[in-house]
Amino acid sequence: MERISLETFFSAETDLEINQYRILGGIKELSTAFDKKKIYPALAFLIELKSSLEQIREEKRSLSGKFPKQITGFDIKQKKIIFTVQEHSCNYKNIDHVFELIDWALPFIKSSIDEGIVLFDFVEKNITLEHVGILPMYKDEGYFMINDNTAFELQVHRYECSLFSSGKEKYRALKTEFVKSETLKIIKRTPESIKHELIKERQDLPNPATFICDTDLDFPFSETIFPVAKRKLMSAIAS
Repeated sequence: MERISLETFFSAETDLEINQYRILGGIKELSTAFDKKKIYPALAFLIELKSSLEQIREEKRSLSGKFPKQITGFDIKQKKIIFTVQEHSCNYKNIDHVFELIDWALPFIKSSIDEGIVLFDFVEKNITLEHVGILPMYKDEGYFMINDNTAFELQVHRYECSLFSSGKEKYRALKTEFVKSETLKIIKRTPESIKHELIKERQDLPNPATFICDTDLDFPFSETIFPVAKRKLMSAIAS
């Protein structure tokens, strides 16, 4: 099955039923990731697709009262509608057909997103996050540890949180770097001992903020546990 994308809508065939089959198949293919307890990248992709389609649909509505402007095409990269002021110059095929597909597909996309969010919320509730030792005032750089139950190991990562602006909004971005991993054993090393070891090995952070994530879930690590833990870490840093 072809993966769904914006191009799936804008390169649509004239047969509505064929297009609906392709789009619904693409959505279901992404949703199967949730059945496998994999949240990313499927959830992020569906949210971005929904946002893009709604943006294009809203732009169409804003143009509807501005006759004689007429839609003649789409700039998929910029997520913009191309229009002209010439009344009878429409040369883009099946304009109305594209928007009919968008209106039809959005409820299915939203339903799949809801399924992913339910899984995300469940995972988030089953991950605990605590700081190790004394938490310094400066928290934008440091370390965090997290257990990967599928590989029976504890992973240690270095993180750096940065603030950037987009228009009037400010956002945080979290960059991580894998440091090392340790096999989980019956007798575990304490997080404090691992932190002291990191300070000795990497002296550029003499008093690092250090966090540990713990969970009993054995869900896929890179697609679920790790990204959810990162979101939880960002919230802790921002608070």
